[in-house]
Amino acid sequence: MSAPAGAPMAPPPPAAPKGEKIAPPKATKEGASIPAPAAILVSLPAEAKLVIDGYVTSSVSANRVFTSPALEPGKEFSYTLKASIVRDGQQVTTTRTVPVRAGETTRVTLEFPVADVAQQ
Repeated sequence: MSAPAGAPMAPPPPAAPKGEKIAPPKATKEGASIPAPAAILVSLPAEAKLVIDGYVTSSVSANRVFTSPALEPGKEFSYTLKASIVRDGQQVTTTRTVPVRAGETTRVTLEFPVADVAQQ
Protein backbone atom coordinates (compact mmCIF):
# COMPACT_ATOMS: atom_id res chain seq x y z
CA MET A 1 0.00 0.00 0.00
CA SER A 2 1.44 3.35 -1.00
CA ALA A 3 1.13 6.70 0.76
CA PRO A 4 -1.31 9.25 -0.67
CA ALA A 5 0.21 11.77 -3.04
CA GLY A 6 1.89 14.58 -1.15
CA ALA A 7 2.03 12.64 2.14
CA PRO A 8 5.43 12.71 3.89
CA MET A 9 7.39 9.48 3.59
CA ALA A 10 9.20 7.89 6.51
CA PRO A 11 12.99 8.16 6.24
CA PRO A 12 14.82 4.94 5.45
CA PRO A 13 16.41 3.16 8.43
CA PRO A 14 20.05 4.09 9.08
CA ALA A 15 22.56 1.88 7.34
CA ALA A 16 24.94 -0.18 9.45
CA PRO A 17 28.50 1.18 9.43
CA LYS A 18 30.65 -0.34 6.69
CA GLY A 19 33.81 -2.05 7.77
CA GLU A 20 35.98 -5.11 7.51
CA LYS A 21 33.90 -8.26 6.87
CA ILE A 22 34.13 -11.03 9.47
CA ALA A 23 32.77 -14.59 9.64
CA PRO A 24 29.32 -15.41 11.10
CA PRO A 25 29.20 -15.42 14.93
CA LYS A 26 28.04 -18.19 17.23
CA ALA A 27 24.32 -18.17 18.14
CA THR A 28 23.79 -17.70 21.87
CA LYS A 29 20.16 -16.70 22.63
CA GLU A 30 16.74 -16.40 21.06
CA GLY A 31 15.75 -12.96 20.80
CA ALA A 32 13.29 -9.57 15.32
CA SER A 33 12.21 -10.16 11.45
CA ILE A 34 14.55 -9.63 8.46
CA PRO A 35 18.11 -10.97 8.42
CA ALA A 36 20.59 -8.11 8.76
CA PRO A 37 24.29 -7.73 9.52
CA ALA A 38 25.57 -6.60 12.87
CA ALA A 39 28.33 -4.02 13.24
CA ILE A 40 31.05 -4.00 15.88
CA LEU A 41 32.90 -0.75 16.59
CA VAL A 42 36.11 -1.55 18.45
CA SER A 43 38.26 1.05 20.23
CA LEU A 44 41.78 -0.03 21.19
CA PRO A 45 45.36 1.20 20.81
CA ALA A 46 46.17 1.63 17.10
CA GLU A 47 49.23 -0.63 17.36
CA ALA A 48 47.25 -3.52 18.90
CA LYS A 49 46.69 -6.71 16.90
CA LEU A 50 43.07 -7.92 16.90
CA VAL A 51 41.72 -11.41 16.28
CA ILE A 52 37.95 -12.04 16.04
CA ASP A 53 36.89 -15.67 16.43
CA GLY A 54 40.28 -16.80 15.12
CA TYR A 55 40.25 -14.35 12.16
CA VAL A 56 43.31 -12.07 12.18
CA THR A 57 42.04 -8.61 11.25
CA SER A 58 44.00 -6.24 9.04
CA SER A 59 42.82 -2.88 10.40
CA VAL A 60 45.44 -0.72 12.14
CA SER A 61 43.66 2.24 13.69
CA ALA A 62 42.40 3.11 17.17
CA ASN A 63 38.77 2.79 16.02
CA ARG A 64 37.91 -0.23 13.89
CA VAL A 65 34.61 -1.24 12.30
CA PHE A 66 33.62 -4.82 11.50
CA THR A 67 30.46 -6.07 9.79
CA SER A 68 29.07 -9.57 10.17
CA PRO A 69 27.18 -11.46 7.50
CA ALA A 70 23.37 -11.17 7.68
CA LEU A 71 22.18 -12.61 10.99
CA GLU A 72 18.88 -14.21 11.89
CA PRO A 73 16.70 -11.66 13.65
CA GLY A 74 15.52 -12.25 17.19
CA LYS A 75 18.63 -14.16 18.22
CA GLU A 76 21.71 -13.06 20.08
CA PHE A 77 25.09 -14.09 18.72
CA SER A 78 28.60 -13.57 20.04
CA TYR A 79 32.12 -12.97 18.84
CA THR A 80 35.30 -13.47 20.86
CA LEU A 81 37.73 -10.57 20.46
CA LYS A 82 41.36 -11.08 21.42
CA ALA A 83 43.72 -8.13 21.25
CA SER A 84 47.43 -8.07 21.98
CA ILE A 85 50.03 -5.36 22.30
CA VAL A 86 53.69 -5.18 23.33
CA ARG A 87 54.32 -3.07 26.43
CA ASP A 88 57.77 -2.72 27.99
CA GLY A 89 58.98 -5.65 25.88
CA GLN A 90 56.18 -7.94 27.10
CA GLN A 91 53.15 -9.06 25.13
CA VAL A 92 49.91 -8.16 26.90
CA THR A 93 46.63 -9.76 25.80
CA THR A 94 43.01 -9.01 26.57
CA THR A 95 40.02 -11.14 25.53
CA ARG A 96 36.34 -10.25 25.49
CA THR A 97 33.19 -12.04 24.35
CA VAL A 98 30.87 -9.54 22.67
CA PRO A 99 27.13 -10.14 22.12
CA VAL A 100 25.69 -8.95 18.77
CA ARG A 101 22.21 -8.88 17.20
CA ALA A 102 20.94 -8.49 13.65
CA GLY A 103 20.76 -4.85 12.58
CA GLU A 104 22.45 -3.51 15.71
CA THR A 105 25.80 -1.84 16.35
CA THR A 106 27.85 -2.94 19.35
CA ARG A 107 30.58 -0.66 20.72
CA VAL A 108 33.54 -2.26 22.47
CA THR A 109 36.56 -0.71 24.17
CA LEU A 110 39.51 -3.04 24.69
CA GLU A 111 41.90 -1.74 27.33
CA PHE A 112 45.22 -3.08 28.47
CA PRO A 113 46.43 -2.92 32.07
CA VAL A 114 49.24 -0.48 32.71
CA ALA A 115 52.33 -2.22 34.05
CA ASP A 116 53.30 -1.22 37.57
CA VAL A 117 56.63 0.57 37.65
CA ALA A 118 58.71 -0.11 40.76
CA GLN A 119 59.82 3.08 42.43
CA GLN A 120 63.38 3.24 43.68
